[in-house]
Amino acid sequence: MNLNFFKTLDTFNVLFYILIMEFQMKTLNNCMEVNRIANLHFFEFPKDFYTASDKHSFCELVYVASGALEIQSDRYNGPLRKGEMILHTAWENHSLRCLTTNAPTVIIIGFEYKGDDLSFLSVKPTILSAPNIDILADIVKEGRNIFAPPYNIPTYDMKKKENIPFGSEQSLKMLIQQFLISLIRINQITNDAEPPVKHSGYQINQIVAYVDENLFEKITIDELAFIFGTNRSSLCKEFKNKTGYSLNRYKDLKRIEKIKHLLCNTDYTMTEIAQLTNFTSVHYFSNFFKNAVGIAPNKYKQQNCKRTRY
Repeated sequence: MNLNFFKTLDTFNVLFYILIMEFQMKTLNNCMEVNRIANLHFFEFPKDFYTASDKHSFCELVYVASGALEIQSDRYNGPLRKGEMILHTAWENHSLRCLTTNAPTVIIIGFEYKGDDLSFLSVKPTILSAPNIDILADIVKEGRNIFAPPYNIPTYDMKKKENIPFGSEQSLKMLIQQFLISLIRINQITNDAEPPVKHSGYQINQIVAYVDENLFEKITIDELAFIFGTNRSSLCKEFKNKTGYSLNRYKDLKRIEKIKHLLCNTDYTMTEIAQLTNFTSVHYFSNFFKNAVGIAPNKYKQQNCKRTRY
């Protein structure tokens, strides 16, 4: 809008002009669609792990957070190293094999895709830039908000959680699309993405808060290190300096604290508490509590919770 135009008009004419003007709405076009997710995993593969050749109707993203893999597919045969990803397009034969010298940590995401051709991501490994690693970490975090564990066991049917945070599913779609758009743009400019660099900006308080929010889900040190852009040794050192405990010890203490609260302040049965705290069985739940506290949870409830109930 040319503001000089209004200088030639009096106040009445300006108001009249504004009233009769109509904003011209513009349609925002979609360049891609990601509407369905098959799986979202963070694996720690053993050294001798391998998969049989497979193909399916959706794309599969494979990213190596640490270690290395050997990839075999219709379009690429060779290594996939730390900081690299490859995308298997729909109906592409593919398999992977872990090298005997290392036990890699790997992110695998399966999703349906409609849009521009992504085959350039399947012919050779792509080195992810730091911003794209950040987006991938956000994808993993958002996926945890939506899907129930386990995250490290292959499955054909990942279950959704009952209480999904508002907007999480849409956010996950948008993050995957943002990730793919970034890769397409980089490919249009150059054949080589930027080399990965260390993330920055995380604080140990963020990690502690994230662990507190996910106490009863399996979160490995390697997964936390990837999500928050640090390395295993730095994370362990800073976590212990902050909390006074190792990650596993801290989680155990916090889990026991939460279980004691449920025992003394709710009417849940042992089976219900085991389910609420994501134990696979009452037997495993009882053994965990007894090993930590010294007595079974039902005995603890009888001896210690009477005075706290009303």
